Amino acid sequence: MKIINTCALLLCLLSPFAQAETSLFGLTLGQSTLQEVEQRYTLQYKKTASGLPDSWNYYHVSGEQFNEPQLKSATLYFDNAQTLGRIRFLFPSSAHKYQALEDQLSRQYPRLNTAPFVPEPLRIAKAEFQNDTTHIQLEYSAYGTDVAFTDLKYRAIEKKPIAELKAREAHQPTKETP
Repeated sequence: MKIINTCALLLCLLSPFAQAETSLFGLTLGQSTLQEVEQRYTLQYKKTASGLPDSWNYYHVSGEQFNEPQLKSATLYFDNAQTLGRIRFLFPSSAHKYQALEDQLSRQYPRLNTAPFVPEPLRIAKAEFQNDTTHIQLEYSAYGTDVAFTDLKYRAIEKKPIAELKAREAHQPTKETP
């Protein structure tokens, strides 16, 4: 029964077009605006993510609003144009849920070849997927099973400050000791 529920959830979550825009619960990454989302869901806890531009905000939405009993919460991230850039879903910690999500995502999206994941006491497993428009990160930890869908344009802007910092550090002259 749990496998059927997981499959049903993922069919609702994922757009039938694997290489097209990603729609999740009636919200489209890179297109839905904050105003549209506020008409559909009750947003809680407005915050600004550290390390991101001040105008980039995120909101929590209770899992009950998505009519998915296993979903604890969702976090919706908006860029400076108030466009939805990322949705992160949090489920209770479950190896079974992680495996079911990983299997379904593997059928829907190409898996990224990343460095081997080294489990830690609290972070147990991780997988990443990506198509032409969306990056998906799936994690299983002691805190929960977490799946985040990020629009690639939003991801590029989000990663830009980190890349610039690394580039500056790489070009700084090293001090020679006598």
